[in-house]
Amino acid sequence: FAFMGGYMPGAYNSDGTLKSGAKVFYVTKNTAKTITTTVVTTNKGGTTECTGLQAIIAGYEKGFDTTPITFRFIGLVTKNDLDAVGSKEEGIQVKGKKADSEMNMTFEGIGNDATIKGFGFLVRNAKGVEFRNIGIMRCLDDGLSLDTDNSNIWIHHNDFFYGPNGGGDHAKGDGSCDVKSDSKYVTVSYNRFWDTGKTNMFGM
Repeated sequence: FAFMGGYMPGAYNSDGTLKSGAKVFYVTKNTAKTITTTVVTTNKGGTTECTGLQAIIAGYEKGFDTTPITFRFIGLVTKNDLDAVGSKEEGIQVKGKKADSEMNMTFEGIGNDATIKGFGFLVRNAKGVEFRNIGIMRCLDDGLSLDTDNSNIWIHHNDFFYGPNGGGDHAKGDGSCDVKSDSKYVTVSYNRFWDTGKTNMFGM
C-alpha cells in the first residue's frame, strides 16, 4: 500500500540506492544533538541552519524543502541524547505543513543493535516516510504513532518493546504501532512485537 501508484516512500529508490541529492546523517548518542544541515524554510528560498535531529525535522515542517533525507541510527540513542522532542507525549515529531505533505524521510537502524529508548515517533500530515530496522524500547506513549492525515508510510523490520506501566490496560504501555486519523496507504510488515500489551490500533 505504501507504494500505491508506483510511489517510493522515504529517501531511497526501489533499487536500494539513495534518491538524487539525498542527505545522510548518522545519529548516535554523541551526534544526535550536533548533526547540522541547511534547510529551505521560506517560500523565497531562504534557508536556516538547523542543528540536532529534531531541529532538522522541524525545519522540514515549514514545507519548503523536500530534499530526501535519511537518519541512520547506530547503537543506543536515548531521550536524553536528543536536542529536543517535538511531542512531549510521544518524542520525535515528524510533521508536514498540511495534510499529506511530501517528506522523503527514512529513519533506519544500522547493524543489529540500533535502538532508541525512552521515546518514540509521532507522525502527522506526512507523506513518504520510512521506518526500518530500529528497536524501540520504553517509549513515552506509543512506539510509533501515525496520528493524522498521513500517506505512503512504510514501517518494516522494526522491533517494538512495551512502554511504561500506565496501570489498567496500559500495564505494558499504550500502543506499539498505531495507524489512525485518516492515515492511508500504509504498509506495516516484518516487524516484531515483544510482549507488548497493545500491539496495533487501526482506525479511530
